[in-house]
Amino acid sequence: MKSGNSAGKIKKRPVWQTVLMWVFFPVGLFDLMLRTVSRRYRTDITTKTTVIGTAVFGVLMAAYALAVILIVALAPEVSATTRVRVIVVAVLLALGFSAIFAAASTLTARTMLSPLKGMIKRIDEITVEDMSARLDPVGTQDELNELSSRINRMLNGLQEAFERQSNFISDASHELRTPISVIRGYSDLLDRWGKTDESVLAEAIEAIRSEADNMRSIVEQLLYLAKLGSFKLHPTVFDISAAVSEIVDAYVLTRADRKVTFTSRGTVTVLADKGLTVELVRVITDNAIKYTSDGGCVDVSVERMKGGASVTVADDGIGISEDDLPHIFDRFYRCDKARVRSEGSTGLGLSIAKSIAEMMGGSITAKSVLGKGSVFTVFLPLLPPPAVGGAAGGGEGA
Repeated sequence: MKSGNSAGKIKKRPVWQTVLMWVFFPVGLFDLMLRTVSRRYRTDITTKTTVIGTAVFGVLMAAYALAVILIVALAPEVSATTRVRVIVVAVLLALGFSAIFAAASTLTARTMLSPLKGMIKRIDEITVEDMSARLDPVGTQDELNELSSRINRMLNGLQEAFERQSNFISDASHELRTPISVIRGYSDLLDRWGKTDESVLAEAIEAIRSEADNMRSIVEQLLYLAKLGSFKLHPTVFDISAAVSEIVDAYVLTRADRKVTFTSRGTVTVLADKGLTVELVRVITDNAIKYTSDGGCVDVSVERMKGGASVTVADDGIGISEDDLPHIFDRFYRCDKARVRSEGSTGLGLSIAKSIAEMMGGSITAKSVLGKGSVFTVFLPLLPPPAVGGAAGGGEGA
């Protein structure tokens, strides 16, 4: 069996590369020293680069000085005084050039790596509690600028993921508190009087069942919202008019107490995620039906528009007040709180609808007059962009 961590092993350099580097001796020496110092000593890269570069350059200057000394020493016509002067000048030039090279290397390394040090300092400011900090633009058109941009994109994705997780935990803990309290209350009621009183028993069972269904709806829709943030679109070409017509037909069969109609101006072919589009239309149609009285009318229409298609859901229901209208897409916002429990509303439906629309590059708008009804219009472009994580609020119903 092989032991040890294979990830920690140093890959061997190809033979041709080794030969090439040693043919160009300074390059090979610099690479060898750089690798050795990098592995054995912990210090900043500016110091390492300066020391190694100066050492290599110093070796070359020493070789130059030695060559000059040998040439002068072997020349019989040169006097002793001249030889000493030439040797001193050669040594001083070697030392001087080495010092100049060391200073230039230090200045160059610090100048080039200063953006990297700034990036490291900025990264240290980012924590799980506060992920709002981003790397400043490097200002150079090189790898550091690309690295900064990619790190910022990664941080954006991580922040969105943390926010979705935080919202899920906060929303779940807040919204599940009420049904849990109701279930606990009826459990105590059963324990005290439900064992002998059949009416109390029936009431408690029905309430517990209703609250359990409500909890399941809340959890399912919260999970759906969380999943939408990282959902990957699967665009297909389909007739949105036919897809919406099938949705309306299902409501006609199941909601005989409402008049649900469908209108369309012929075939409207789009390139979009069909599953999400169907879910979007269902959410706003279901919302309209919930807030329309018995015998009321809900009309769903599809129309081709410039650059896309629109789906409009109009009802003659209770409508939305001017104060409530700006907030209907906020999570858990409910306009008619008196009907929330009876209609099984979680306040997440329009939040999901807005998230889906925005994720597919579209939009959703609402117009309403209190007591006269509401009109929701969804616009979907023909060519939706890639999913980028939607964020939205809750709604009037659903």
